[in-house]
Amino acid sequence: MTRWAALPAVAVAAVIVLATTAGTVGVVRAARPPAAPISASTTTPTGSSVLFAMGHLDQPENTFWELFLRPAASSSWVLQTPPGVASNGGLVSAASPSGQWTVGFLISAFLKFSPLAQSADGGTSWSTGELPSPLTSAPDALAVGSTGDVLALVGTGSQRVLQTTGDLSAWNTVTTRRTLKAAASSCGVQKVTAVAYNPAGGRLVGVSCAHRGQIGILVGTATSTWHDIGPSLGSGSSAVTRLVQTPDGVAGLAQVQSGTRASVVGFWGNGSTAPWAASATLSVPAGWSVEATATGGGTGDGLAVLLGSGDSRRVAVVTGPGASWVTLPPAPRGASAVSVIGTEVDTFVVASSKLAVWRDGAAGWVRAASITVPVPYGSSS
Repeated sequence: MTRWAALPAVAVAAVIVLATTAGTVGVVRAARPPAAPISASTTTPTGSSVLFAMGHLDQPENTFWELFLRPAASSSWVLQTPPGVASNGGLVSAASPSGQWTVGFLISAFLKFSPLAQSADGGTSWSTGELPSPLTSAPDALAVGSTGDVLALVGTGSQRVLQTTGDLSAWNTVTTRRTLKAAASSCGVQKVTAVAYNPAGGRLVGVSCAHRGQIGILVGTATSTWHDIGPSLGSGSSAVTRLVQTPDGVAGLAQVQSGTRASVVGFWGNGSTAPWAASATLSVPAGWSVEATATGGGTGDGLAVLLGSGDSRRVAVVTGPGASWVTLPPAPRGASAVSVIGTEVDTFVVASSKLAVWRDGAAGWVRAASITVPVPYGSSS
């Protein structure tokens, strides 16, 4: 039994049944690349996940991150946060092509290490493990390959990429930030921001670049040699925000800063040395920032971002390589996450323990579901 199994449970599984009737990113400096918000959603051929915080968000000890899963054949989001460990610091999730979900817990004042949980049955049961170092706070700090291997990005300044072939408590180091920095000198690696597998099983990492004109992506060989394969940018410095395997290859998002102008770009490839395709650029207005991201829309290549300024929210989606971003009507105020499932776009609005799911439709945003979540206030005191 791993040592986190005895910690207090923080979530109880619940189902959201959908109703059938209506109801400025700061200037990038070398030491501070654009942040990658961990409110994130991932859609695969077998299902979707979304992560966001609930509870009293102004009180760290009463803020709890929750995981919701939605099987591909279902219209319901299911609360499936792994029980037995405090989620105050945040959650990271990843899915294998076959639908195996792996969840990592970020450290907080009440948790000094990063437990892991893995489920092959949609969250009904979980096996457990732990990392030897704290998980990095990034939406794609975990990746699961087609054979069940798992990559984990750990640390802050002295970052490492770890891998296990099955045992969630037995990890080997496959590379470090220092090694990647030497392998991608044209990028000027500041921070490792994402890990992924390509369809051939190759290991990928996304990074933030201090130098202008490149999106930082590296691929590792069987001999642990790393090659810089990131696509070029017209201008600006970038940070990879998302990097995931899709049915067609690999997709990702990068935040870009050029002077005082901030933007987001999507990119697609096969995760090898072959050229990448990019989306049109999505400008981020002054005073707005990227609040959440989503991957896997359309046929699996679609991407979405949730932009915020105060309580105002906008959602922009792009369907695939070469496509332009489409900005949807103003989203529900205070939305904290977004998901894309096929052509469906959902946003999630949290008010303490109450959750509202809003869906974009022909007549604008419609409340599709609501639920009161059993948030365990006081359990981390």
